[in-house]
Amino acid sequence: MGRLQALMIVAASIVAGCNDPQVTTNPSRSEQITTTATASPSVAPSASHAVAPSAPRVLCSPTTGRALAKTTPTRVDASGGKSDAKIDLKAAKITWLDFWASWCGPCKEEQPRIESFAARLSKDGVDIQVLHVSLDDDLRQLQAFFATSAMKSSLWLSDGPTREGFLASLKMKPAPPLPEHALLAQDGSMKCFIEGALVDADYNELASRLR
Repeated sequence: MGRLQALMIVAASIVAGCNDPQVTTNPSRSEQITTTATASPSVAPSASHAVAPSAPRVLCSPTTGRALAKTTPTRVDASGGKSDAKIDLKAAKITWLDFWASWCGPCKEEQPRIESFAARLSKDGVDIQVLHVSLDDDLRQLQAFFATSAMKSSLWLSDGPTREGFLASLKMKPAPPLPEHALLAQDGSMKCFIEGALVDADYNELASRLR
């Protein structure tokens, strides 16, 4: 084959190669991310969420099975005097037992509110007596409280079987989360049992239950 013929064959090969279709390669990972972000921009989720309304406060806990024990607590006063104190439900149409302790901050904070509620109830025609029942383990703590408080006496359930039986009759725990309140009618039936401290907004519901 002559030189001229060889050159013509090489030239034909070059022309044929240029006419081959281009091969498309996959883009790199960075290109894929960029393309995706450009084509389908992400949408941030809405920050607003529906908030379920809070349940209304239930003032009175279930009263079924709660009854006043026949046990007689002790009355103690600031002078150190002690005496038996039988709870007389006949003394008023409603007897309010306030279970508290001198170490219980919410108990002490709500005592003026209890007295205020009782005065308002009386004014609204509810014959009521309030009896504070201390669950202090150490009587000295209670008497120290009397020395710095307007309260100068209280019923007291000393630690032991007497207290346990009294609380069990009201379906209270042996070491209840104070304060707790039992409001009883003259026949001994439970009108309302309250777990936790009272707030000012509780008055209307309490009054409606006791009238």
